[in-house]
Amino acid sequence: MAKTADTSSSYSALQKKIKSGEFSPIYLLHGDEPYFIDAICKQLEESILPEAERSFNQSTVYGKEVKMNDLVSMARRYPMMSKYQVILVKEAKELKDWDKLEAYLTQPLESTVLVFCHKNGKLDMRSKVAKLISKYEVLLSEKLRDYQIKTWISEQVKLKGRSMDAVAIELLVDFVGDDLSSINNELEKLFIAVKEDFIKASHVEANVGNSRKYSVFEFQKALGQRNFNKSVQIANQMAIDLETNDYFPIIAMLYKFFTKVMQVHFANAKSDTDIAAAIGVNKFFVGDYTLAAKNFQVADMEKVFNELKLLDLKLKGVHRGGAEDGQLLIEMVVRILKK
Repeated sequence: MAKTADTSSSYSALQKKIKSGEFSPIYLLHGDEPYFIDAICKQLEESILPEAERSFNQSTVYGKEVKMNDLVSMARRYPMMSKYQVILVKEAKELKDWDKLEAYLTQPLESTVLVFCHKNGKLDMRSKVAKLISKYEVLLSEKLRDYQIKTWISEQVKLKGRSMDAVAIELLVDFVGDDLSSINNELEKLFIAVKEDFIKASHVEANVGNSRKYSVFEFQKALGQRNFNKSVQIANQMAIDLETNDYFPIIAMLYKFFTKVMQVHFANAKSDTDIAAAIGVNKFFVGDYTLAAKNFQVADMEKVFNELKLLDLKLKGVHRGGAEDGQLLIEMVVRILKK
């Protein structure tokens, strides 16, 4: 069973097996990271049967709807004029009576490929049925840590014959977050938009998310510098450009930024390299955080976090009054920077 650190490598190994036509009668794809589960399921869906055979020999069922006895009966059927039949079980977390699968697992049909997509949770591998399933292909799809996400991005870029520097990768993760599906979508946009082999930070800023006059990175940098005029100028421009739902990722990124500023205060480190390691950022960005730490003392941070939380609540309709969304953002900036 894969550990957290092995998720990406286990996924790659399973991809290679499927690509080579090495199919298992049983697949259990389970865990908290949906990206790898969806990707393997899609690969199986598109790889095992030619398109002309799928209408007769490929089925998709849902855990909320199918009974285990019926699923077993489906699995025992033979394919029609094909080497395989494929059964994709979506939402397998909702399946009941897993114990009724035990007899089939002891001797599954080699002509049936039964795929369990068990997202947002793990199957209890201590159970008898899980121990039987573990004899076949099992992918434990766990959330990657920050450093693993960055390694994974680098690997995806290399697979396309491209390269991407560490700063660009850092910006991509900061902008998109840790959702691998969203990161993959943004990478695909970059592959199309950027003609050069080498993808730089400027490409990420120009192409990831909505193209705006100012990026959230410039916004947080201006706030960290306590540059009142620049911060209000950026907030004004964002007030013109943004829809309500666009504010929430900005709030999340500002919260992340100031959390790392707080970490600088408590980091027992002096060099940029040591500070970067202590707060988990690329050395390239350390200057932004150390400058912000000088401008925002520990006593200032409570006000910063309270203002971010207050903006989040007001945008959701809590005690917001009659102010427009953009005005709320500008008011937050003024209160944060006001001595």
